[in-house]
Amino acid sequence: MTPQAPAPEASKPKGALTFKAIRVSDGGRISYIGAMPVYDLIDKRFVAPVASAGLSPEILELVATNGPVQRKTNPGHVQAILDYIAGQAEQGEPWAFNSIVLYSTTPLAFEGVSIGMGSAGEARTTEAFSVGEGLHRCLAWAVALGLAKVRGVKRPEISEQALRRIELATIPVVVIEEGDLRRQKGDFNKLNQQKPLTSSVLNLTDNSDLSQLTRQLIHDVPLFSGRIDLNNASVGVRSDKLLAFSQLRFVVASYLLGKRTRQTKKIEQGVAQLVAERGSDELRAELRTVFSEVATRFGGLERLHRDRVLPEQTGDFVRTLRRETLLASNAAWRALFVALHGAKQAGVDAVTAIDRVKHDQAITWTRDADFFKGSLLQVDPETGKLTGRLLSSRESIDTAADKLLAVMQAG
Repeated sequence: MTPQAPAPEASKPKGALTFKAIRVSDGGRISYIGAMPVYDLIDKRFVAPVASAGLSPEILELVATNGPVQRKTNPGHVQAILDYIAGQAEQGEPWAFNSIVLYSTTPLAFEGVSIGMGSAGEARTTEAFSVGEGLHRCLAWAVALGLAKVRGVKRPEISEQALRRIELATIPVVVIEEGDLRRQKGDFNKLNQQKPLTSSVLNLTDNSDLSQLTRQLIHDVPLFSGRIDLNNASVGVRSDKLLAFSQLRFVVASYLLGKRTRQTKKIEQGVAQLVAERGSDELRAELRTVFSEVATRFGGLERLHRDRVLPEQTGDFVRTLRRETLLASNAAWRALFVALHGAKQAGVDAVTAIDRVKHDQAITWTRDADFFKGSLLQVDPETGKLTGRLLSSRESIDTAADKLLAVMQAG
């Protein structure tokens, strides 16, 4: 489908828009950093988002030969932002948004006072903006306000109180004066070259009960102090970290929920239910005890936990663990703690369960361990020999967990 630009009369702004801003000049280009009333911005058609499958002609009339430049509308992205806006409004919580980047092909009227490198005051425009960055936020706000519909996006039920808050909201903006928009495409490309947040960073900074318990666990168990990667989704072979935050978070969920960790929402709900039933302090204490037992029962981990490795040798020590054993394997951690969950359900306490695993002659945590062949360690079907590859699929983890649970329940 070829997107159609709105007719000029439909996209011409109504009246004027004023907003508080700081005016700065950089590289010969004037920019304004401020905040705008979101309702006026959209209702007065200073941006006019309309659902389409194409690029930016759905935003504004083509004000110059080059036209605005935008990514394609992603209904799922718009829906997520819309649900966030509505949810925060209903809960009375603040919104957290990056600035929307807008372009004006005509200079803005500005009255202000000098503040060193720039001027602070009030900017005014009567011309429509081109959206350089923030299309999906504009679309979501428009739907939330009831001023537009987006194909594939469903407006949630919004209470009168929440809607009033949405109508009074302001959004952070950067307005750039750019006469013919030729640089907008390049700006957009540069704005989107930033590395997306990893699952570790997203989980580290969220407010879920599971993330909170995981943050507390890092604080409570010396093994994890300085050895959890807080920036990356997984740990690289040259890293001196044991696990990434998102991996440890999944291990915690594996202990609390066992195999009931297939869907993110159900994981969050399951942990939240446990916190509601038992309290976060009790769960925190249990996690500290269980993880400390693991940290002190397995040789390589025990040395790190008790700080028996010289600081300058820690990196090499962890990399050796990763190269020669399963003790720094995310899959092995998950399998062990799924098994511990099963043992608890069967009435076997964690200390006893771990002790049985520790002293079972058949279990070693080396990369050539017979016990884990065909589960965590891949076997060549033709030769029957280990390929050297670790397996981390749901099936392989569950298989290893079942074998460990059998040992934990023995005796």
